[in-house]
Amino acid sequence: MGAADEQDLEDGEGWLTKAEVRKVWPQIRPGSIRAVARANGVRTSGAPSPDLTREPTYHAADVHQVAARIARGEADVASWQRADPDAARDDATPGPPVRQPVSWGPDNVPGLILLAIVVGLILWGLTSPDNHGTVTNFVR
Repeated sequence: MGAADEQDLEDGEGWLTKAEVRKVWPQIRPGSIRAVARANGVRTSGAPSPDLTREPTYHAADVHQVAARIARGEADVASWQRADPDAARDDATPGPPVRQPVSWGPDNVPGLILLAIVVGLILWGLTSPDNHGTVTNFVR
């Protein structure tokens, strides 16, 4: 990188493609570059990328500022967006949540009592002789 290129980066005139940003941010997963750039306020160009991938181009000065913030651990980057081994180990593809089996223990006793009362009232109401024939006249 020559002095003119460094001056362009300081002035913020340079634009980087996604491939170039991947080289500056090696610790970010390729699929997360756009999200990390958006989360950290990196400006993007509305013009199509020179490599015809329809990816936006990223403001070089912003990319380098965020690279410094990533190195210091101050950037807004989720652990699953990181490609470095430490983050990958810490966030090893989480599985589905473990469902706890339903027990018949003391936590469920009030619900079981309520269920027994409701079922008992329904059965008593259907079989009592003074219920005006809801079941007995229907069966006959």
